[in-house]
This record gives sequence, C-alpha cells and structure tokens, in this order.
Amino acid sequence: MSQAASPRPWLGTAVLATVVLAYTAALGYAALNYPAGFPGSADPGAAAVPLWAIVGPPLAAAALAVALPYQPQRLPVEAGQPRTLLITTALLLTLALAFPLLTRITESDVGYIAAKVALLIVLPLLAVRLLPGAIRLPRSQGKPWWVPLSVVGFWFVTSQLAPWNPRFDGSAYDAATIVAVALITAVTAGLGEELFYRRLLQSQLEALLGAWPGIALASLIFALMHLGSHGSADLLDTLARIIVAQGSFGLFVGVLWWRYRSLVWPVAAHLLVNGWGVVAYFLGV
Repeated sequence: MSQAASPRPWLGTAVLATVVLAYTAALGYAALNYPAGFPGSADPGAAAVPLWAIVGPPLAAAALAVALPYQPQRLPVEAGQPRTLLITTALLLTLALAFPLLTRITESDVGYIAAKVALLIVLPLLAVRLLPGAIRLPRSQGKPWWVPLSVVGFWFVTSQLAPWNPRFDGSAYDAATIVAVALITAVTAGLGEELFYRRLLQSQLEALLGAWPGIALASLIFALMHLGSHGSADLLDTLARIIVAQGSFGLFVGVLWWRYRSLVWPVAAHLLVNGWGVVAYFLGV
C-alpha cells in the first residue's frame, strides 16, 4: 500500500527507529517485571491484565486494518506551507508535552480536566485556526463502511468482551458519580483526545515526517499524556507501562485515522475502551 512520502525521509526514519526502540524496551521491561500483567486502567483496585491481552488486540486490529482491502487505497496528508507546518507542529508538540508535565505535579481532578480542555482542545484549535494552510487533508469517501466497522468490532470483541478481560467493579461508587465521570471522560478523552492526537497532531506529523513515523510518534506522545493519570513514584516503571498499554492502543487508533481518514472510528474505539466497562456494569453483563 502506498503512503505519503516524507519531505524529510532521514528524519522520519530516525523518528520511527527511536519510537520502535522505546516500545521494544518498554515491552521487555514489562515482560520481565510484570509476568502476570498489570492493570490497564487507573481505576483504584483495577485487576491486572495479562501482557499479551494488553498488546495483542490493538496490534492485531491495526494489522487487520492495514491488510483488509479498502477504497480509496491512498489517503496521504500533504504538506502545505512549510513554515506554517513547522510552526503549528512545534506548537502542538509543545502543548502535548506540557500536558503530562503539568498534570503530573497536580493532584486535582478539576485541574486535570481544565488542563486537558485548555491544552488539548481550546489552544490547539485556536492555533490551527490562526495558522491555516499547514496541511491538505484528504477526504474519505466513507465506503465500504463495513471494513472499518469490522476492524473496530474485532478489536472490541478481543479487548473488551473476551473472558480474559477483567470487568469494571463500580460497587465502591454511587451511580451518579460513575455516570458523571463516564460522561466527562467521553467528551474530554473519547472526543477531545482523538481530535488532538489524531486529527491535529498525527496529521501534522504525517505531513512532516511521513505516514508511519507520524503514526508512531503521535502514539508515543499519546502514551506520555497518561503520566499524570497513571503515574507512580517510579517514573521508569510508569513510562514502561503506559508506553506498552496506551502506546499500543494509540497505534491502533492512529492506524484507524490514517487508513480511513474519519474520526468516527478512532472516537468509537476510544469511547468503547473508556466506557464499555461502565455500560457492562450497569447492564450486569
């Protein structure tokens, strides 16, 4: 399958190699230190998930998205004005890296949500609005819709419904709190994070570095945003776990965005990964 050519192929190759090395190191660390797996959620008391069940479903679903036939075959992001592309990419990267640094030093839930809205939604949209012309994004024809639906469905069954996945236990919380937190998460994570990390950041990185380096780097930065919410006193341990868990999921939704150029599918997957446990808990399944 053809993909957008990087205007800086050497830089794209270096970035891709660095991200692959970081992911491989994190996976090796997790395999050595968490042979029984670790919680993939920041929820208190979350059960451990086997390592293969953490990385297997998203990586297999990403491979499926690449392998299944789909028209149009080529949906590259094209670079627009070089100066604008560099400026907007630098601004987005600055905001992306500022978020985990800020949230790691604050323990306020309100502060976390406010920082996410400001740094990952309001300011990025303002930046691309004031600096148009950085990229030319292709329009997906949206057909055949059953192809991306099949990919998301495969991931959903293997990552959420299969018996090796632990169930959410909300018995320690009242129903109103669970619903409120789920709705806030749906808006700020399911919609907000996909808008920022896929539609804005990944698209810019694809235009600057090439498709696969852009997907890989955006996935790594997406994983790093969880330093604040999934963090512990051991920074190395936290980095390894989030790169493995959130980085694998980020790669999956990044491939969905690259392959189909519709936010419907990454948003759907993100809503399911954050919200299905709550739905299943209330349904008693």
